[in-house]
Amino acid sequence: MTHMLLPDDVLSYHDDVFYDLVRDKCGIVVEEMFQLQNIRSVQSLLRINDVFDFIHYDSVELTALKRKVGFELSNGKFQIKAGIRFDVDTFIEALRNVNDKLLQPMSTDHQSDDLTISQEFLVKHPLLKALVEVCLTKDNNDNDNSLSFLTVLIDNIIQNLARPKNAYSYNEQVQKFAMSLYILAGRNVYEFVRMNIPDAIPAVSIIQSSLDGAESQIMASEFRFDTLKRKFSLNDKTIAFCAEDCTPVIPTITYNATSNTFTPGQKFK
Repeated sequence: MTHMLLPDDVLSYHDDVFYDLVRDKCGIVVEEMFQLQNIRSVQSLLRINDVFDFIHYDSVELTALKRKVGFELSNGKFQIKAGIRFDVDTFIEALRNVNDKLLQPMSTDHQSDDLTISQEFLVKHPLLKALVEVCLTKDNNDNDNSLSFLTVLIDNIIQNLARPKNAYSYNEQVQKFAMSLYILAGRNVYEFVRMNIPDAIPAVSIIQSSLDGAESQIMASEFRFDTLKRKFSLNDKTIAFCAEDCTPVIPTITYNATSNTFTPGQKFK
């Protein structure tokens, strides 16, 4: 396949710079094809299995683009124009070659467990450099557990980034954090966090399924002392505090430390 020359920093291209490159290397039709599918960067392009998959969808919005990209045969099948497929395949292969070339500086000494990473590679990937520095700091402070959950969360995010969306997985600590966030902050905050930190926490549907489990659903006037006893034993606790949210009925509630009671701000009328 024809070799295509690309800039050294091409893997960081996104939005307008990315579309300019696509138009230059593959033409305006391919640029339009990527824009319609919201393929906005080199990284997103490299993660897509088939950029021509849209031809299988029956949508009025795709009709005009399909006519530019290929032909509909008499048997109902769709044929991509050879030139367009060649340009796209050559472009993607060139991008993958650049990506593979960046990974080459990482070499492993087969006679030891040491992994050697070049300074050039670290400069091109500042996130990796920061992670290495954090790990070195953590190793020098063995008794410091302040970053324990953060380390687990980052590790989980990085692992999910390398997986297809339908294969995302979340370890137990992340699941517990996500459930606590959903319960304490509510659905809107949970969705906001999930939207701004992709791949970090499970979808709301997964959290709701977990909460709908046998001992998670709270029912009015239902007392489950056996469950509470097991929970106490499991966590080595003997005392629990429970409060009911009365704010819709009573505007203000004050706590009297002397009598250890809660006092309404005003009397019922």
